[in-house]
Amino acid sequence: MTTVWKGRIGLVLLAAALLLCVAYTPSQYSGPATGGPGGTARYPIHTGGQYVSRYPDPKDLFETPPTLEQLNKPRLYDLDPALGVHQDGFTLWTLDDFGRHDPGPQEWVHLSSKNLENGNYHLIVHLRGAPSLTDFFFYVRYHDDRYNPLTVTPGSFFGGEGDRLWLCIDQVPGVIVAGLTRVRPDLNGGTVLEDGVICEITFEKHAADDPDWPIERAPNFPHNKVANPTAYSDPQDNSIVLYWQEANLGDYNNDGEVGITDLIPLGRRYGRVTTDGHEDDWDYLLDGERDGEINYRDTWAIIHNFGALLQGYRVYRRPAGAPRKDETLLGHNTYNLLPMSIHRPLSWSPIRVNEYRYYDRCLPRTSRPREWIYRIVPYNALNDVEGDSSSLELTVSVTESSLVVRNID
Repeated sequence: MTTVWKGRIGLVLLAAALLLCVAYTPSQYSGPATGGPGGTARYPIHTGGQYVSRYPDPKDLFETPPTLEQLNKPRLYDLDPALGVHQDGFTLWTLDDFGRHDPGPQEWVHLSSKNLENGNYHLIVHLRGAPSLTDFFFYVRYHDDRYNPLTVTPGSFFGGEGDRLWLCIDQVPGVIVAGLTRVRPDLNGGTVLEDGVICEITFEKHAADDPDWPIERAPNFPHNKVANPTAYSDPQDNSIVLYWQEANLGDYNNDGEVGITDLIPLGRRYGRVTTDGHEDDWDYLLDGERDGEINYRDTWAIIHNFGALLQGYRVYRRPAGAPRKDETLLGHNTYNLLPMSIHRPLSWSPIRVNEYRYYDRCLPRTSRPREWIYRIVPYNALNDVEGDSSSLELTVSVTESSLVVRNID
């Protein structure tokens, strides 16, 4: 399918990835975060161990707590219109491979438009004098009190189907989110054109529909329950240690958020299988459908979980048999003022699942066995939102010298 109709999300194989953003309302803009050349970051064509994060890499990932500035992340509506490309009131921003504003590619962007019958509007995004590209993405911010997006169609700049992956989400109020990435640039290279059309957007002349699209959320739904949870006693201080692995389906670049640029890793590994012995850990992380192959079906996880931001976990504890209203939120081990029990590591790898260990040093342990329930919940600190339907409960039986995991639900 090469056209995205209102109320649907379009997926098409394309030749490179581009993400643009169009906005109207001025807002505070903090500038690109540190992490790569010129404040931007590029997803690797080949894996190479630890990759840059959007924040500086501390020596200890969990004992050094993040600052509030590090927890904050620019949202769709936070980009400054003065820093974008304009046409008839529309504003466009280009992004880097991890969804942050990167003004560099805007020098190649040219917008044109024409008025259609019945007051409808046609916006065309061109590139002129562009180098060979592997990825390109955009947001289009429009006046949703005036226009309703009707179609979003990829152009020919990145080639035809089979050369590229295309993803478009038009259900975010006032914003069109779209992008393209090159299929297997390690084999096929980047784009070959210098000039061409990236996409064409048609708007109807009436107020946009009011979709219920939760873009400010934590990882939710049962498929985002933490993986491989367990508990054990710390041999040094006899505290209870909870262990689990992160789950945020659709976060293929592993930066903590499901966004449009999670399309890029799928293009890098497109057609790979997860059991061929060649970087299987990387491929397993990208196989959202768990069918053993990296293919177009793995884009569905980006769509269904778009906007899910994981910045840490909250851990609650209650006596077994007690209702949730009696549970206690356990504090951060090193900085109790943080609104979560444990933060997500500030540095990360695109191919390694994050592991967590939370130490409960406050539970008294006696000779008499007692059962306790720990509830582990994904948390979005930016919007103060929990992923309640992704919470997992771990029941343990504890004495002063033993710990047994009784149940995981």
